[in-house]
Amino acid sequence: MNIRLSMVHNNPGEQPFDTKFHNPEILKEYGYNGQVFKHINTVISFDSLDLDLFPTGSKEREWLEDFSSGIKNEITLAKKVGLSVLYHIDLFVLPKKIVEHYKNEICDENGKITIDKEMTLQLHRVLLDELFSVYPEVDGLIIRVGETYLHDTPYHTGNGAVKYGDIDTEKKQFIKLLNFLREEVCIKHNKQLIFRTWDCFNNRFHTNLQYYLDVTDKIETHDNLYFSIKHTSLDFWRNVKWNECLTRGKHQQIIEVQCQREYEGKGAYPSYIMDSVINGDTCNKAVIGIKDVANHQLIKGVYTWPRGGGWYGPYSPNEFWSDINAYVIANYSADTTQLEKDIFNRFAKEKMNLSEADADKFRKLCLTSNQAILKSRYIACYDKDALNESSMPCCNWMRDDMLGGLFHLNKAFDVLFKENKLFEALSEKEEGLKLFEEAFDICKSINWKSCADGDFIITSCNYAVRLFNLVYQGWKVMVYGYVTDNGISKIEELKKAINSFDVAFAKYKQLENNKNSATLYKIDYYLYNQPGLRESVDRYRKYLQ
Repeated sequence: MNIRLSMVHNNPGEQPFDTKFHNPEILKEYGYNGQVFKHINTVISFDSLDLDLFPTGSKEREWLEDFSSGIKNEITLAKKVGLSVLYHIDLFVLPKKIVEHYKNEICDENGKITIDKEMTLQLHRVLLDELFSVYPEVDGLIIRVGETYLHDTPYHTGNGAVKYGDIDTEKKQFIKLLNFLREEVCIKHNKQLIFRTWDCFNNRFHTNLQYYLDVTDKIETHDNLYFSIKHTSLDFWRNVKWNECLTRGKHQQIIEVQCQREYEGKGAYPSYIMDSVINGDTCNKAVIGIKDVANHQLIKGVYTWPRGGGWYGPYSPNEFWSDINAYVIANYSADTTQLEKDIFNRFAKEKMNLSEADADKFRKLCLTSNQAILKSRYIACYDKDALNESSMPCCNWMRDDMLGGLFHLNKAFDVLFKENKLFEALSEKEEGLKLFEEAFDICKSINWKSCADGDFIITSCNYAVRLFNLVYQGWKVMVYGYVTDNGISKIEELKKAINSFDVAFAKYKQLENNKNSATLYKIDYYLYNQPGLRESVDRYRKYLQ
């Protein structure tokens, strides 16, 4: 694959990750040939407009100069080792003062920047002209619409360039935007334009083939134009379809891969995913892998996130699980004649210093853990709709460092109760725990003395067992409580489950004292201020009285 890009997606509004993947020399060593950074569009001064947006001596100017200095430095370091440099930007994002000045000429009746006004595009012509004039070393842009992260850009404001609602209107706006960007970036400045078909809908640009074709067929191809598409439908979940937009249409494409899955622990517990990403999901033969499309004429590369995705924690003291995923996908995409297993074994022997026998054990640990995640995190008998219809799997009850409860799971529980499959789903959580216990036993049989990450790997396996024991006990409380609420008394089982949950929670909390442990999951769904697992367990404590 000709394009092999890496971007560290730092948590918006937080300190950047302390990670080796900021280092372009590491990326080069692993097989990447391009590094992606963010927010270059926010250091454009728009001096040609004579608005003095960042006055000398102001806080705005201080921020601009500091941010610009960082951008110049990261470009220099990447170019020094021969990497191409691209910047990921959200559209539309403009200085607050520009939006105030041109409000009537760029905003709709709701105060949102709209593509339907010519001045909006004219301002972005100015932006792109200045960007490529001041930073000619930049090779291209990766552009997303749909969300605008402003946490790290205090003097800017913005909103999505396409207004979601009426599908026909959306498509027209996408076509208008893409034609504009193709003309300004690909043709006028001869730079790469990688457009992300990003969204979280099952009937929109990213995952609906007809929508994708309706938009992209209206755009002329260009050597500098690519569409970036996740290998999964919707987001980086298991139990969802392969993205059927890949290899379709007429435009060049690159495949997005997340190495630190926000829905699967972010490397707090064992999470080797590249077997299923590259080879296909062994649990669902309909979900193919990257190897099945790697040599297709439209597939030109991969765009990976070695770190980042989602929000907040868990925060790990060691990025081992991200590291092995990034190493394997980068090496594979650099030479797709290789087998994933061979790259994995090379990492285990050369990077981890494991013997051949221990490398075999370690692979079994990784594959077992991957199965355990599927059982513990998802709901096979409910997620069948996600496989067939691209709907959200398992109600997204567990994400980032939050454990949800019945507030999130009620929809699934209602369906499973009617289908008499609720206890089947509970048994799946027990099976997942047993698989993690099996992986931990394998871990303890490996000689880690020569592996610098050995202590962390052991702790991460222990973390998995304790976390998913907590999950299993919490599910018992919710299932027994739910059926009791619906006329099937399980009060005695419910009492035992609550006591078991409390024991499991106390044991999980003990990991806070382990220096090799990632930060812990919360039993409150705090990101959206929603009731979490704590609330679901507490509502049934009345039966203990």
